[in-house]
Amino acid sequence: MDLAKRLSSFPFIAAAALLLASLFGVAVGFATSITPSGAIETGDFDSGASGRGQSGDPLAGGSKQRRPLAGDTGKSRDSKGTDTVKGTNGGGSTDTPPVIGNGGHEPIRDAGKGRTLAEGRVDEIQLIELPATADCSIDVTVSDSRGNRLPLAQIGLDVSAGPLGWHAVPKQPQQVAGERGVFRYSQLFPGEYRVRSLIANYKSVEQVVRLAHSGATESVNLILEPLDYAQVEFFVKYEDGEIPDEVELRIRRGAHEDTSTPGRFGAHPEATATATRAGVIPPTRYRQKTQAGGMISLTLPVGQTAEIGFGAVRDNQQFGAEVSVDPPPGRSQQEVILRPTGEVSDSGRVTTLTNLTVGITVKGSAGNFSRVNLYKNVNDFQYRAPTKIEGGRYTWENLFSGTWFLVAEASGFHAPYVRQIEVLADTSLDIDILTGHLRVMAIREQGSPDPSGDARYRVHLRPMGSGTIERSYSGTLTGKQQDHIDFFVPFGQYDVRVESPENSPKLSVQPAERSVQINTTQETRVEFTLGAAATLKFTCVTSAGTPIPNAEYLISFHPAGAVPETDKVKVSKGDYDGVCETELAPAGPVYVHIWTTSSDWNNPDKVFQIDLPAYGIKDLGAVVIE
Repeated sequence: MDLAKRLSSFPFIAAAALLLASLFGVAVGFATSITPSGAIETGDFDSGASGRGQSGDPLAGGSKQRRPLAGDTGKSRDSKGTDTVKGTNGGGSTDTPPVIGNGGHEPIRDAGKGRTLAEGRVDEIQLIELPATADCSIDVTVSDSRGNRLPLAQIGLDVSAGPLGWHAVPKQPQQVAGERGVFRYSQLFPGEYRVRSLIANYKSVEQVVRLAHSGATESVNLILEPLDYAQVEFFVKYEDGEIPDEVELRIRRGAHEDTSTPGRFGAHPEATATATRAGVIPPTRYRQKTQAGGMISLTLPVGQTAEIGFGAVRDNQQFGAEVSVDPPPGRSQQEVILRPTGEVSDSGRVTTLTNLTVGITVKGSAGNFSRVNLYKNVNDFQYRAPTKIEGGRYTWENLFSGTWFLVAEASGFHAPYVRQIEVLADTSLDIDILTGHLRVMAIREQGSPDPSGDARYRVHLRPMGSGTIERSYSGTLTGKQQDHIDFFVPFGQYDVRVESPENSPKLSVQPAERSVQINTTQETRVEFTLGAAATLKFTCVTSAGTPIPNAEYLISFHPAGAVPETDKVKVSKGDYDGVCETELAPAGPVYVHIWTTSSDWNNPDKVFQIDLPAYGIKDLGAVVIE
């Protein structure tokens, strides 16, 4: 058979057709994988304001059908049949949208080879075997100055963390059987500890004890002296001399607080509060009748500052005053003047009652608002609803003057509108809300594999940096090189945070948060790099095998001396027993910087380079740091 006949034969034609179809399919598949697809998914909208949530697409007011917006090009369907939203650059413009880039904080990459790290200092990892158990203990005997044992386990335990000072040990003591007023802290490692009394109505007492070796047991005697009390007589009256029949008291007294110190490069959130806060005296609030001359007599501890608020109502008008007193021994007197405020601002400025009326529109037209409220603090769940609503105008009557935050929520945009308003007198203003297009890009790190489950991520939008009124939306990177979610939001400043949803495979996100200013109707784009996460665990110990409490560590793509100052907020703190653990470490090669005695940002005590398994666990064991 000659060549022409071979080329025109059916088997050859069929094979060629299959080959072309395969190549075309691969090309289309690759193009699809790098084309952003919207990921606003039904049922994944979370609401933080006022503690309420909604289901379904927020732009559809909780319904299953999405309402198209200006700038949309319509819907598509992903491989699972989920509605996805394809967006344009907001106003039909083909201009390149502004992009909030990585700022030099992303890992160095070789195309197709995944992450590579810049060369830098690397220390040898020296491992040692930990004692089988923490077998030290401290027995604490609590008694009063007359020798009476006190059967109250209101004591706290701190451990010395070197340069970081004292840090709380999240342990509750157990009462020793058959011993009244004796409590035991067990399963402790060797180290220096501080025992503190937290019992109200007694003076604070503390004692330092050192557990010098494995198996050590020490005893501590805390002898408590009762607080001395004094009588303070407050004579309460209005500015014109009239005396109220009754006042409301709000008393905040000093108490034993947790004395934990911040870290080397910034404060760490307190993970536990257990025994350290058992003795804190909560604010007291009650009403009391005045005696002759407007006198209110209070018994307060000597030497402890008390903050006392006085409130009264006259002719439907609120009056108030704030007094700080440090009672001397014996009896003392103090005059209190009630002013027509109801409260005093944080700056100490006397406030007055005012009225506020706000007319709100969206792009010059009436808006479909689901909620319009005032917040005294943008991070507070408490809010004040309008007194009346008439034709798009919202009125608040008898409002305390000062700074307020207006929060307006509508079905037409993805994040609440937030505006700070200074109300010093009766105020009327009109607000027209303009909206812009925000596109949040989720870009897969080169070489990062899919997890066994969906590679889901969650985007949080926080207007003006608030936490209580943020909105959350979920997307997925499964089978994609990149993904995006389109948001239509009011003009303003936003913090955009990306993380893995609960009960989903953990993803490493770089950076975890970005700030963006929306002041144009065109598309503004922010980018996040998402990759496989890993769990990293290790215990910081001395060369003798003693755990080092509250070590600080940073997982970075940068070598020592080249880590940006902005990464200080990413530093984590280990536990009191030396354990450092995170499940959000980026898989692949990383630097682990550890500080225990050093406070130099550019010179940690140890720097290790390790390779973390994608969606796996890396337990280094006990690592010698000192």
